[in-house]
Amino acid sequence: MPLFAYGTLMFAPVIRAVIGRVPESCPAAIHGYRRLEVLGETFPGLVREDGAGEVKGILYSKISEPEWHRLTLFEDDFYELEVVSVVSPGGETPALAFVVPPSRRSILSEKPWDADFFREKDLARFSPNTLPSSSD
Repeated sequence: MPLFAYGTLMFAPVIRAVIGRVPESCPAAIHGYRRLEVLGETFPGLVREDGAGEVKGILYSKISEPEWHRLTLFEDDFYELEVVSVVSPGGETPALAFVVPPSRRSILSEKPWDADFFREKDLARFSPNTLPSSSD
């Protein structure tokens, strides 16, 4: 199943450092969710909310089982994998996304996460040395 990336994994240097390559991708979006800042962190969390707007991201396809394992290690138990309905240029399709479970909603602020701000201010800090090895 494809991966819907909505935060740091949208950026080629991050996904490459985590799984060792940048998979085939296209722009995508989901509805009924919000992407919010995690308190005290530079990465976001995704939560389901009725009436919420659109969250734009990247749909990565053809991810292997070992790559899913590395992605899960990178995200650890902070998130849960959830099947989401993604709209992309190819139409609507199911995908997996790392979502903050309702029991952890308190770790999120009410401030939307800004991908452009992350790119400008924090992306350089996400070096391959600070991420799990692609050989994990």
